[in-house]
Amino acid sequence: MKKYLILLIIPFMFACGRAAKKEAAVLKVKYDSLLSQTTQKEMELNGFIHAVNEIQGTLDTIKMKQNVISMSTNKPREMKTSAKEQIKADIASIYDLMQKNKEQLATLNSKLKNTSVKEVELTRLVERLTKDISDKNQEIETLRAKLDKMNIGIAQARVKVDTLTKTVNVQSQKLTDQTQTIAQQDASINTAYYIIGKEKELKKNGILGKGGVILPNFNKDFFTRIDIRKVTEISLMSKKVKVISIHPTESYKLVPGEKKMIQSLQILDYKAFWSNVKYLIITIN
Repeated sequence: MKKYLILLIIPFMFACGRAAKKEAAVLKVKYDSLLSQTTQKEMELNGFIHAVNEIQGTLDTIKMKQNVISMSTNKPREMKTSAKEQIKADIASIYDLMQKNKEQLATLNSKLKNTSVKEVELTRLVERLTKDISDKNQEIETLRAKLDKMNIGIAQARVKVDTLTKTVNVQSQKLTDQTQTIAQQDASINTAYYIIGKEKELKKNGILGKGGVILPNFNKDFFTRIDIRKVTEISLMSKKVKVISIHPTESYKLVPGEKKMIQSLQILDYKAFWSNVKYLIITIN
């Protein structure tokens, strides 16, 4: 008898083993995909951080040179020729660094527009750098005007500062518009709607048709708007609950309460839950 029992168990064990291997293979594919996406985002983010740090480092160098020039020109005495030549060289270097910053900022804006890393904080950081460069340009112009009054000729160091200022301002406006667009897109992507009611009420309000089927152009006026990242549980408190809209069954569960009541619908994976449709329709009784 034991031998027969063992012979019956062996095929079952092999079947379980095959199923487990198949499930493990599926999970590995999902894991590898997520790992690849994460690695790509980390590389892009590291590239942004490097570019931001480089621009900030250049701004720090400009500030240091500004301080040196200010200290030299604040002394109440006739400046030596060598000191004037040093100031000219420092001013020329500052303009070169500003031009470098302008080009780096343009590259950074281009990367930000095409990247898969959609972080609002990163956009705000680039926006702040744009403002810093614009402010620094104004400081340099003030310093240049001061040197002109002191008869320190810096014609060879001059660049088209007005053009630089205009370029930075245009980029700043573009970045502001881009920030608003990203914020709007982010809000749209993470917005969903739900409605809970008796089948009779939902039919009356133009949401369901005969047989409880969702109407092709159902009335959206009665739905509640939510942020899917924040709302992960919806109260129901009903004995009979039916999810009419189509959502992956593994992405949510109905939480039981007291006296055979369904307490709530709990969303386990909000991205999967809202992947098919952004309108959740539930009938209760």
